[in-house]
This record gives sequence, C-alpha cells and structure tokens, in this order.
Amino acid sequence: SVPRWKPLRHVYEKEIVLYAHFRALGYFSTECVYAPHAYRGHARALLKDLEATRANSVAALGHSGRRLQVATEVATKTLGAC
Repeated sequence: SVPRWKPLRHVYEKEIVLYAHFRALGYFSTECVYAPHAYRGHARALLKDLEATRANSVAALGHSGRRLQVATEVATKTLGAC
C-alpha cells in the first residue's frame, strides 16, 4: 500500500483558500445541508474557542494525535470510493 501524502496538513484553511486564489486554482466551498445539525459543529466551535485563547492549540492537537499509536488488533475500515 502507498502511504497518503498530505502536503497542506499543517496549513490553516484560510491560507489554503488564499493559495488557491493567487494560483488561480479552481476552488469552491459548499456547506452540507445537514451541517447545522451535525455534532461536528459543536467540536468545531470548541476548537475555535480554544484557538481564540491559545493560537497554536489546533496545531498542538494535531501533533499529539499523530503521536498516538493504534494497537494492531484494532479493526480499521477499508477505504472505499467516495
């Protein structure tokens, strides 16, 4: 298997949009109709509040998440077509 490569993983969404704008790349953003009722909105609001109090909190969470190790006996989902 080929590992995934995420070159913009550490970049904020605003900076990605600016990069796409200045490089004249096609970029569009739409919100799912179910998004206002999704639980992830609460998690996003929490992250925004954390970032308001400490600017690098989102980067620190990502760093600590990458350091976690998953046990080999944990079942993982296979990737499918989107």
